[in-house]
Amino acid sequence: MPRATIVVAVDEPGEIEAAERWLARWSTAITYQSDNQGCGCCVDIWEVEASAEAMAELPEFLAGPSPSHGDDR
Repeated sequence: MPRATIVVAVDEPGEIEAAERWLARWSTAITYQSDNQGCGCCVDIWEVEASAEAMAELPEFLAGPSPSHGDDR
């Protein structure tokens, strides 16, 4: 199953909203979501594993660098 790292700058309302929309829309397709690994004061970070269909819909600006998703996205 494809993996990705979602990185959200908390001072960017558009990023927060996009991440919340994606997570809500694909909640049934997400097989793993880590606890927030960011500090919360400036960045939120989640490792996720989800269907290829869900990952194809993940906005590029939310996909942070991660060796865990490699070419799976």
